Amino acid sequence: MKKLTTQKLVYMGLFTALVYIFSRFFQIPIVTPLGQTRFHLGNVFCLLAGLLLGPVNGGLAAGVGSALFDLFDPVYFTSAPATFITKFAMAFVAGMIYKNRKELVDKPKIVIGSILGQITYVVLYLGKTFIKNKFILGLTLEATMAEVIQKAGVSLTNAVISIIIASILAIPLLKAVKFDD
Repeated sequence: MKKLTTQKLVYMGLFTALVYIFSRFFQIPIVTPLGQTRFHLGNVFCLLAGLLLGPVNGGLAAGVGSALFDLFDPVYFTSAPATFITKFAMAFVAGMIYKNRKELVDKPKIVIGSILGQITYVVLYLGKTFIKNKFILGLTLEATMAEVIQKAGVSLTNAVISIIIASILAIPLLKAVKFDD
């Protein structure tokens, strides 16, 4: 196992804070008849955490930063454990894809890692929404699918924007940030 250096720990803290800040303050809440969802830029930093810090460290930064957002917002408070898992998975997948690269800045791997990380998140998030509405809340299939479809639209828009921004920002960040492993 690779050593957790002070430098990596500082970057993990930084990305945890960036995920929280860009989830909290750079968002557009969207109220629906079945609940609330939102468009935000936190996912950009979840992807960047995975790409720069690797699957586990990046996953922890993404998961903790997103879970902190949920814990400090009464609307999302109960979602914190599921959010930790889904955001961890997003950064973990992006980090796993990118860690097996040929060169320091491998643009195709950045984009593929970002895309697969976002797909992982969207599938887990919509799956959680379906299970919660259908089996926990006991809503009809029609009501459940209405919310899943509405959240899918917001999530996919969020995903595309996050992939584009993260892929662009990752290039200079990967050149600037060097870890002593």
